[in-house]
Amino acid sequence: MAASIFRYVALGDSTGVGVGSNNDGGYPERLYQRMKRAGVKAGIMNLAQSGATTADLIAYPLHKAVEVRPSLVTLGIGSNDLWRMVPVSGFELNLNHIADTLAKTGAHVVVSNIIDLSRAPIASMLDVVQIPKAVLIARILDFNACIAKLAHRPRFTVVDLFSVSVREGAAFSQLFGADGFHPSALGYERWADELWPHVEALGRAWQPAP
Repeated sequence: MAASIFRYVALGDSTGVGVGSNNDGGYPERLYQRMKRAGVKAGIMNLAQSGATTADLIAYPLHKAVEVRPSLVTLGIGSNDLWRMVPVSGFELNLNHIADTLAKTGAHVVVSNIIDLSRAPIASMLDVVQIPKAVLIARILDFNACIAKLAHRPRFTVVDLFSVSVREGAAFSQLFGADGFHPSALGYERWADELWPHVEALGRAWQPAP
């Protein structure tokens, strides 16, 4: 049976929470506010957790997301797996488990890939965290290759934020908050800009139950 509201569930890490935005919310809240302004009768459940890895997502939020039978899911995950040196094979295994589970809900899933973190202000501290820049870039590309495969699944859309970060060039550093890692309010707006055409189309096409 169709739902009476367009149920939107956000899954992810601190970027879904909005860390760095001065309490304005991350990209999910901005997408939700845009849906309301567009006249979409939407409700949001933000299950993003700061510091979450793919394994953390599987441990709890994923099951909660399935329970609410969403119409839309946004998924932004992987950065913490990246920093914690989770093997690419382990990341892909977890990512596919997440995708398989979400596919069973019938929801449309809009996935963000990982930005070019080597261009972030924190990149100057990579020697401190003992991750050579070349290793970081290689891991981002490998992780994004795993994420890109999701686009072949029905009802999955992958948004290429990595390419956006490359196109921004020197201006990209202005999209980060004070910690040099999380997006600023402006960065979250830019992120929402990239996802919005897909979210808007899904919201406008949705029909409530009679």
